[in-house]
Amino acid sequence: MGLSALRVDLSPVGGETTGSFIGRLAEANVVPVGQVLDLLGAGSVREPDWRACEVFLSEQALRGLAVLAGRDVECLRRALPTVADRGPERSEGRPVRIATWSVGWQVLVECAGCAARRSDGLRPAWLAGGAAWEVCVRHGRWLEGADASSHVSLAAVADVVCAHKAWLGLRRRVGPYARALLADAGQVVWYWWRGRQMGSETVWAGRERALGWERRPAGVPLVTYPEVVRVAECMAVHERQRRWGREFDNGAPGWVSRRWITWVGERLGLAAEMEQAGYRALRAWTMKHCITTPVADRLRQPPPPRGYRRGPLPVMDPHRALPERGPLLEASCLPWRP
Repeated sequence: MGLSALRVDLSPVGGETTGSFIGRLAEANVVPVGQVLDLLGAGSVREPDWRACEVFLSEQALRGLAVLAGRDVECLRRALPTVADRGPERSEGRPVRIATWSVGWQVLVECAGCAARRSDGLRPAWLAGGAAWEVCVRHGRWLEGADASSHVSLAAVADVVCAHKAWLGLRRRVGPYARALLADAGQVVWYWWRGRQMGSETVWAGRERALGWERRPAGVPLVTYPEVVRVAECMAVHERQRRWGREFDNGAPGWVSRRWITWVGERLGLAAEMEQAGYRALRAWTMKHCITTPVADRLRQPPPPRGYRRGPLPVMDPHRALPERGPLLEASCLPWRP
């Protein structure tokens, strides 16, 4: 391309959209976005609405962007998630293609605290995610939607931030299957919230008061998040045992639906509520995640390998095609929908 670095170099924000990075690079150098896109091979174009569109680059154009920004290509690959998107946007062989977002991607605006911390005076970045919300652990903010006004401070509900740290740890340990478990846990807890079961009148009502909310469906993902993560952790324990044909707590066949559900209630600090009504939703989940190997065959199996309680889990029935992005409920095996 014969390109040279622009006067002001720039590092991308982790998870930033390619269009957002190009826009901020142009802003840092006080040049029109269209000029940067033209240098990359897009021709004469106006700056799109980055909430609705993304820039998809060929390998040559990606190398050109790295030169303009004064960064190496691998830096851009690590930071810009859509660089790896090989969808139809690249099929026509153009160096630069501006297209509407493909299914599954969600655009979120960067946390204001993170934007201010950069001290470069540039606009907040647009982030490309696989879910409709994210948690900024550094600044304790719940990020949802493409409008900074929809961000929620978690100062009054610090356990939500702690839960997100626990979720990140679970995802590292379990692997991609953790997303299905979080989706199933979310459906179970939504069922409880809608039926005014479990912590609806106590734990969750307390968080709603701390946030200045009344009972509202749109706030359920935030208000119930700590319990969703805790249930997902319990589901991971269940699935590690099921993976090797073992009943929870080494109980007799059928023990899992009783002892495991009781244990989940204890882990949530809601044992009495679980006994009264909460068990129904979890029993529906265990029916879909039951051990299908006959007991006689299981007794002849060798013991599971050392460390089986800690390693990653494969995707198991009834989860088959597990989407990497998009609404969490699409990754759930449960039929309930908000």
